[in-house]
Amino acid sequence: MAALGVALLVGAGVVVSALAAFGGEAPGGGADARAESATSTPTLEASAGPQPVAADDTLSPSHCGLPESGESDPAESGKWRLAIAPETNWRDVDVNLAPSAPAAGPGETHEDGVASCFQRSPEGALFAAANFLVQSNTAGLRAPLLEYALAPGPHREAILAESKSGAESGSEGELIRLQIVGYRMLAFDGQAARVDVAQRVTVDGMSNFIAAVVDLQWVGGDWRIPTDEPHPVRLQALSDVGGYVRWGA
Repeated sequence: MAALGVALLVGAGVVVSALAAFGGEAPGGGADARAESATSTPTLEASAGPQPVAADDTLSPSHCGLPESGESDPAESGKWRLAIAPETNWRDVDVNLAPSAPAAGPGETHEDGVASCFQRSPEGALFAAANFLVQSNTAGLRAPLLEYALAPGPHREAILAESKSGAESGSEGELIRLQIVGYRMLAFDGQAARVDVAQRVTVDGMSNFIAAVVDLQWVGGDWRIPTDEPHPVRLQALSDVGGYVRWGA
């Protein structure tokens, strides 16, 4: 059923969301895959996870001046899991809503409309992942978003090319709505993060839940999508959003 859900979403044109934008991978479906997604908590040392970046990048402050979180070591305290959803404002991005907060970000908006610059904190990583997903679903923002968001790496150019190819072959006539409904913070150490964002995706009135697991690296004073692996965003169809912290407009 999970595989059928992903196939339906992709076939309906949702490739213009995370799958097309970030070269996302739709894993095999079925109960085993769904159970693994719900129960596992990947570590940053896992081979599929984000890799450490150079110290000068890791320690660089927010390039738009967002303050540090004030938490001395969220990775050790366990607060990085964000068991209670942070206070959030929701702003319009085309037909969708993206999260924002004064401290967490986004702290700047580019001339092309891309919102970026997030706090180096668990909240900042969560808001960054959600904003990247929502903005990737807007055709006019997708190309400049990827140019900004993709960190240097061996698969950067291939992901950009795959995104362009997916967008060109997708159906432009369908109205796609992406609604964030929850999240799970899977890993955070201040240098890298992994965020699982649950979304309700509606195409021409038909809705499905999907999960998008997003890897992030702190590079150049902001959270970026690492390109050390060919699929930095992984998708999974969901039958429900049990186990997620509820979060949405």
